[in-house]
Amino acid sequence: MLELFTRTRWDQAQDFLVSGDPPMYARLIALNAFFVVLFLIRRFKGAKPLPPFGLFAVQCLLLVANLLLMLQKDITNALGRLI
Repeated sequence: MLELFTRTRWDQAQDFLVSGDPPMYARLIALNAFFVVLFLIRRFKGAKPLPPFGLFAVQCLLLVANLLLMLQKDITNALGRLI
């Protein structure tokens, strides 16, 4: 299992994260910070904890938002070909 980490092309991952304007890592941090701010506002307002399904839905939304951000270029290219 540890061989997966030693054989991974980390330079490709770094190139992906620093690509774009602003860089991908900055966009991911901003998106995730937005969700953290929403969580903090909800907590400071004294809202009840989310039910398990609601918590699962928010986690899925966060995952989808991150994936859409990372695959934004591919998605816009695919939609451009469809339209």
